[in-house]
Amino acid sequence: MRECLLVLGLGSSAIAGAVGIGVVAWAEQPLFVAYPSNGHETTAAQIFLIGTAPSDGEVTVNGQRIDRSPAGHFAPSFPLQLGENIFTLNYQDQELVIRVNRVSIASPVPVGVSFGEGSLTPAVNIARMPGEAICFGAIAPPDAAVSVSLGNQTIPLLSQSSSVDLPPNSAVLILQNQPIATTATHYQGCTTVSQSGNLGLPEFQLMLNGDMVRQTGSGRVEILAPSPLQVIEVTADQGTARTGPSTDHSRLTPLPKGTRSAVTGREGEWLRLDYGGWIRASDTQVVQATVPPHTLIRSVRARQIDNWTEIAFPLQVPVPISVLQGDRTFTLTLHNTTAQTDTILLNDDSLIDRLDWQQTAPGQVQYLFNLKSDQQWGYKLRYDGTTLILSLRHPPEIENEDLPLTGMSILLDPGHGSSEDLGARGPTGYPEKDVTLIVSKLIRDR
Repeated sequence: MRECLLVLGLGSSAIAGAVGIGVVAWAEQPLFVAYPSNGHETTAAQIFLIGTAPSDGEVTVNGQRIDRSPAGHFAPSFPLQLGENIFTLNYQDQELVIRVNRVSIASPVPVGVSFGEGSLTPAVNIARMPGEAICFGAIAPPDAAVSVSLGNQTIPLLSQSSSVDLPPNSAVLILQNQPIATTATHYQGCTTVSQSGNLGLPEFQLMLNGDMVRQTGSGRVEILAPSPLQVIEVTADQGTARTGPSTDHSRLTPLPKGTRSAVTGREGEWLRLDYGGWIRASDTQVVQATVPPHTLIRSVRARQIDNWTEIAFPLQVPVPISVLQGDRTFTLTLHNTTAQTDTILLNDDSLIDRLDWQQTAPGQVQYLFNLKSDQQWGYKLRYDGTTLILSLRHPPEIENEDLPLTGMSILLDPGHGSSEDLGARGPTGYPEKDVTLIVSKLIRDR
């Protein structure tokens, strides 16, 4: 295998044109709904009913005949009302009843003198630095007096004049991603604590028309000691860093195995690292260190190895990194780093036209690679001891301009594939992972 030109990842989009693959005679196939399951819950305003039945005869949904493919498959779409929606499917003497519950994405409105169910925040244990804002929230009836007690403080939570919810990311696909005004009344307030220690669970209090309700929160609050901060090391091959403490937050540049960073906050199972990224605690281990990781960087050297340019950044400790890619530029940022650089050895590199660097902020050094190629062909990052190794891939060599794929290898990557990650299911219940494997083998043979 001389060259890998292209990586094709086959997932949901790959199965759209593959409905007929592996189709057998479904004479014995009963009326079947692959999606949604009975009792399905969604915030969407409409839903597909995906399933199949023998190709002869009619299938009806709530008495309405639906269109089907020649193989008998169907995927009609129906609007959903808030609350329970009942769909009764009939084929000859067979009947299926599917109940779908549409819930509002709006915040829960409290009933009577009470807090909105599940509205007290923080909802999980949190840890913050001394002097950092600790914020609390609750949903309560309008005109209520709401406060929270923490340690020896009582923090008033004030009604917010306006509050909106955001729909899920997928809402943009149906052009419905605009903010949604909430009908519930949100109360919020923040405080700071200068002394380290475990402050325990906050207690929320609500007063309205002479009635009072108290409710203990579910998230403990801890103030971290400013010194020494806990230091962790990434143990995953590529530690997934995110902009916040959940998988709902956007991904940042993965942190190579061995990366070290001080922990400046916690929220549930997530750790906030000193450069701002969040990572699961299970992807790390605590190391013995008396000071937060920080490094100098001096000279930088590049060399060519096979079809790669390898750039070595000698450091005193493996620090977090960030990457930004453009068409002809590659930007690498080293966090917790101070530059003492005055020598960079590139020689006449076939890929890099120019390398610029600057100390963009205290503890942050940025390297900007201007490339000779019109596009990028991939990169790798790893730590070799305390030296960061960045490998930039060269463009493939074209042996025959008339047949540019000659001598190339193309990697096919079927989506999903584990016993837990089946992907979507087709109308017969056939798993997406099996379809993508079949498609990949057919493409391989072609």
